[in-house]
Formats: sequence, structure tokens, C-alpha cells
Amino acid sequence: MIRKKILKNIENEYITESDLLKKLDITHEKLKQHLLDLKEAGYLIKIDAEKGYKLESIPDILEPFEISRGLDTNYIGHSIHLYKELESTNTTAKKFVEQDAKEGTIIIAESQTAGRTRKHDGWVSPEGGIYMTMILRPEVSLKEASKLTIITGVAIAKTLHDVFDIDVGIKWPNDLLIGNKKICGILTEAVTDYDEIKAVLVGIGIDVNFDEDKLPDKLKDVATSVKAELDTEYNRAEIIKEFFKVFEELYEQYKKHDFKYIVSEWRRLSTTTGNRVKVYTGRKVIYADAVGITNEGALIIEHEDGKLEKVISGEIEIIDDE
Repeated sequence: MIRKKILKNIENEYITESDLLKKLDITHEKLKQHLLDLKEAGYLIKIDAEKGYKLESIPDILEPFEISRGLDTNYIGHSIHLYKELESTNTTAKKFVEQDAKEGTIIIAESQTAGRTRKHDGWVSPEGGIYMTMILRPEVSLKEASKLTIITGVAIAKTLHDVFDIDVGIKWPNDLLIGNKKICGILTEAVTDYDEIKAVLVGIGIDVNFDEDKLPDKLKDVATSVKAELDTEYNRAEIIKEFFKVFEELYEQYKKHDFKYIVSEWRRLSTTTGNRVKVYTGRKVIYADAVGITNEGALIIEHEDGKLEKVISGEIEIIDDE
């Protein structure tokens, strides 16, 4: 893509127009049109009569060519499909699975009208967030596939915390928090053919660059966005690129049945351990202390009598000591 090549040549230093035309092998008229298209997309390009062109700033857009520019992965994110609006990226991803989409294919929406969570309620998805689904094809059992929720949570937390210095924490099993408010949810779904897994869809919703007033009143006490909490906007394409890199590294470890490092990182980034929690497992509600997770990703809780219990699946609410 010409726009990608233009940006690559002007992103670090000035390049004269004559040198740029030689590298791109296009006419002056076509270069001018591509530069105009980039300007309209929000790119700020400095023009110097002698030095030529240099990229000054990048807009917050999720165009596939911008995400792929500088992407350092072997396969995650090499095929990206962007939509202005979808009901749900997971729902659309299922159609791509039926069309034999390759592992690492990504479905992204600028907004969703019917985003879902593990509890099957609505995920509010206004413009300014990151709403995407990764199509994965691991050769694992359904039980092993459930670990992808843990892996994804760790990858997102490592990206936001370690790369972008955003103080986030993981709440078991699939939420990321700033303080005590949710900024990210993960929905993992297996696409099966009888007992065989055809693909695993990992849906991700990260509330990044929108104001608190975009959230319904009923959610303002429990959910937020990075911008609302930190009064700072972040380039979403850069977040996605870094996440793809971190996720692929962890995913490769997982495929080699090496889960220890992933669990250790979950423990480092956890906001769950050490808290009093209310655990919902089916129709059962348990009050206990969260003391950690097993090497398989199950939550370990301690009852008042000191008995330990593993929670393999469910939802938790962090509560004050009673």
C-alpha cells in the first residue's frame, strides 16, 4: 500500500520529494494525492522547501494499514478487517471462521451495538474504544482453551501497565480495572464441530478514549475509560500493535504447554489476591478471601474456617471486609 510506504519513509526524518518519488516509483501528481489523503485522515506532515517531508504526528485511527505499520509479529494481526459499526465482533468473527480465516485474523469495530460479556449482558461500546476479536486455532481441548482468557488478560495488562505506564490490574477471570472500575472485558468462545475445536474467538473490549458521559448512569460507578480516569488520550493503534506482540509471545508459550510464566505475571498484575470476594458459581454465592490462582488459572479462595477451594469458572465481586 502506497500510504504505508510513504509513512515509513517520512516517519523518522525528512526526505526530499525527488528521493521519495524514486523510492515509491510514482508520479508527482499521485504523491500529492496520497499526501492529501493522509492529511484528510488526520496525519500531520511537515513540508520544508529544501528538506522535503517529515511525519509530525499520527491520528488516533484504527485503519488496518496504520496498525500493520511497524507491527512486529509473525502472524497475529497480519489480516485485519475493520468495520465502522457491528453488533458484535465475535458474531462477525464466526462468519470468518466458516470461511477458513487464518489464525491471527482480527475483526475490529469502531463501535458495537450489541457487544456481549460472559454474563450475556450488554457491553457499552461507543467510539473511542478498542473492540476486536482474535481468531485463534489452537490444537487443544475445551478445558485448555479456557486458559486463553487468562492469557489475554495478562497480555492486555502487561501492555497497558508495562508499556504505556497505565496503572491497571486484573480481576479474575476476565476484567481489567483502574482503581475499582472496569476498563476492559474479555469474552472467549469456542467454535466447535462436534467435540473438535475449529477455532477460539477471543473478544476484547477496552475503554480507551471516550468521556464518562458516554456511559449510561447505571454503569458510572462500576465502569470507566482510560481517558476519563487519567485525562489523557492514547493512540489506539499503538496499543493494539504492542498488545499483538505481547499476546503472541505468551500464546506461543501456551502452545508449548508452558503456563508458569503467564500465571506468575497474572499474580504480579492481580487486583484480586488479598481481597474479600463474593463468588458467583451458577446459583451458588460464596463469601471468601481470594488468596491466589493455581498454575492452571483457577481462583483459590479461603473460607472462614481456613478451608481452601478452587473456583474453575464463575464471576467475582471484590467487596469490603464485613
